[in-house]
Amino acid sequence: MEMLPSLCFIGLCTLLVVWFLKLSSGKSKPAAKPHLPPGPWTLPIIGSLHHVASVLPHRSMMELSHRYGPLMHLTLGEVPTVIVSSAEAATLVMKTKDPAFADRPNRVTPDIISCGGKGLAFAPYGGHWRQMRKVCIVELLSSKQVKRMEGIRAKEVANLIRSMTALNGATVNISEKMATLSNNIVSRAVFGGKFPQQEEYLRELDKISQLMGGFCLVDLFPSSRLARWLSSGERLMKKSQSRMQHIMSNIIEGHKAARAASHDDDEDLLDVLLRLQRDDTLEFPLTTESINTVLFVSFPHFSDLNCTS
Repeated sequence: MEMLPSLCFIGLCTLLVVWFLKLSSGKSKPAAKPHLPPGPWTLPIIGSLHHVASVLPHRSMMELSHRYGPLMHLTLGEVPTVIVSSAEAATLVMKTKDPAFADRPNRVTPDIISCGGKGLAFAPYGGHWRQMRKVCIVELLSSKQVKRMEGIRAKEVANLIRSMTALNGATVNISEKMATLSNNIVSRAVFGGKFPQQEEYLRELDKISQLMGGFCLVDLFPSSRLARWLSSGERLMKKSQSRMQHIMSNIIEGHKAARAASHDDDEDLLDVLLRLQRDDTLEFPLTTESINTVLFVSFPHFSDLNCTS
């Protein structure tokens, strides 16, 4: 995690600035303290980061939630965060109070990968998000597409079993096998099969997954120019996102040419999105960037499959 080497430096610098501002501003009336869920004690500047900044932060959060309950408040740098860790609390947040929690916070790295919220997963709640959700439910998850994907899954699982049987008891890396299985299923469902530059695309996807799965200074301290200067996360995210966009643009052009030369009526998921783009009947037109961000969340992230539970 890139945060660890520079966290002390940014903390000391910011602490000095805050101390100077407090001395120069004099006494002021304290603001009313909001009613927040319980959480661990915090430090100036870094908040609760010292409790969770580890090789396996999800385990640290699990241990803290056992102590403080299913609703827990953490301050991750400048960012107040509520951790939900029970089925009942998750139902309350994601179903009962869904509109209140549907919006996505504006963060630097998610904004880069979503091209400014043009997809679904990181889009702010509003007309565009509702449109993309409708596209996913009505078009990408239609009964026809679901039935098509059932056949794809059955064939790929059968291929996996045959390949493992042929190993005759040799050691098998289950994480790699499951990642390959998932990527093969998604590739066939989205593109109709293995697509050009697939390995390069998946490598960039894995890099992005690792960046988003860790603590990035620019997301923890969004108002700090020093954090942006010290962090390499923003630069690396832009580099990988640009490569993925370039690959996807090539895939789309090739897919259009192949579809024009084919008389097959069977649509994969990219065909569906390109048809909607061509029809141009949506309130918010589908661009290559928005198609890329929709397909981005379709692929499993290899680093997630390797994560120790």
